[in-house]
Amino acid sequence: MKTTVSDRLFNIIVLVLFGLGLFNVAYTFTGVYAPYGNYYSALNVFLIILLFTALSGIWSREKWGLWMFPAVLLLKIGIDLYAGAFHMAELLLILPVLFFFSYRSRFV
Repeated sequence: MKTTVSDRLFNIIVLVLFGLGLFNVAYTFTGVYAPYGNYYSALNVFLIILLFTALSGIWSREKWGLWMFPAVLLLKIGIDLYAGAFHMAELLLILPVLFFFSYRSRFV
């Protein structure tokens, strides 16, 4: 099977998202989210783990991963808005969702 440039870009995007998620998990444990409540840090890490699960499904080109990623992303944005921890940069995660959905025909 020949690897195309778009397949490599797909893999790079998934790997970058995994890396950003790992950074966010480590960043959560620095205490910066303490002002947002006692349970926000734990909930944030749990949602990132769910996003990791969705990304693993996307990487293996499973349709459940394709649908789970935007669902968990919307849940995370909603909880961040509710807790007051929302940052506009989170909206950039919509771009990978659009890119993944452009690959929809290659998912099983």
